[in-house]
Amino acid sequence: VVGAGIGGSAVAHFLQQHFGPRVQIDVFEKGTVGGRLATISVNKQHYESGAASFHSLSLHMQGFVKQLGLRHRREVGGRSAIFNGEDFVLEETDWYLLNLFRLWWHYGISFLRLQMWVEEVMEKFMRIYKYQAHGYAFSGVEELLYSLGESAFVNMTQRSVAESLLQVGVTQRFIDDVVSAVLRASYGQSAAMPAFAGAMSLAGAQGSLWSVEGGNKLVCSGLLKLTKANVIHATVTTVTLQQTEGKPLYHVKYENEVGTGSDYYDIVVIATPLHLDNSSTITFEGFDPPIDVVQGSFQPTVWAASSVEVTAVAAKNVALLAFNRWYQDLDKIDQKDLMHKVKTEL
Repeated sequence: VVGAGIGGSAVAHFLQQHFGPRVQIDVFEKGTVGGRLATISVNKQHYESGAASFHSLSLHMQGFVKQLGLRHRREVGGRSAIFNGEDFVLEETDWYLLNLFRLWWHYGISFLRLQMWVEEVMEKFMRIYKYQAHGYAFSGVEELLYSLGESAFVNMTQRSVAESLLQVGVTQRFIDDVVSAVLRASYGQSAAMPAFAGAMSLAGAQGSLWSVEGGNKLVCSGLLKLTKANVIHATVTTVTLQQTEGKPLYHVKYENEVGTGSDYYDIVVIATPLHLDNSSTITFEGFDPPIDVVQGSFQPTVWAASSVEVTAVAAKNVALLAFNRWYQDLDKIDQKDLMHKVKTEL
């Protein structure tokens, strides 16, 4: 596994979960364990400098915390306000019904339409946990999204938040004043960002949020310790697919302060960004079709939506995909009409 952030540590955990305790797992990490899950200390107080909090419906993260014996730290809720650059348009109070009335007075039922849109997306997204519990995997992001919400979910990666919300009757004023503010605060982006990622961000702005006592990065180090993974502090430089009979074999070359090294693996999982402005881009050899490194400069965003829980979902999918392919259980990959199949199995 290349990378010891939440993706790498979670996939190591899930690989051992499926292949069994005797599987040997090396995890390469050039920096510190935790990746985007990081903390900084100011005046002896620790603050999350990466992913700050998790939603109450983050089921994989909830499971990790429970398994590792970590404790929740509830987020302290503050009051919100809408500022137009000159004046406060709307200020939140301690009275829930008064807040609703003020929202309705200023924006009509746009906030209800927004909530219904987010809840519909989340309800469909939650199907992934049932699919994964039954061992189903997907060969790509598009296949996974289609299984959850068919073409509507796939289209949400190709159209903006603003387009999607306008279609369900949310006003432009509400998008400009409220939705854009939430997206900017959480993702540093505008309502022009893809609708699927935006829905994940907006869902995170609702419901009860929590973080891990002592720092969210404890989840990564805890999972690697639980898995008994061998953490190698080195930079992977080359992954070569060896053409052998039967199952493939991968030759991994790496370097660190001591020098260079290499080893052979049955399965290699890349859990680190691959793009040209990364100073340690990996070279892939012997692959057909070839694996291209992404051109250009990118803001770090993971998978279809940038969220720790979505990364954990991806890690589980990769582990299931590796397991099903290893044992040639191809009926568990890219199956159609999964909702019907899962109901039948239950």
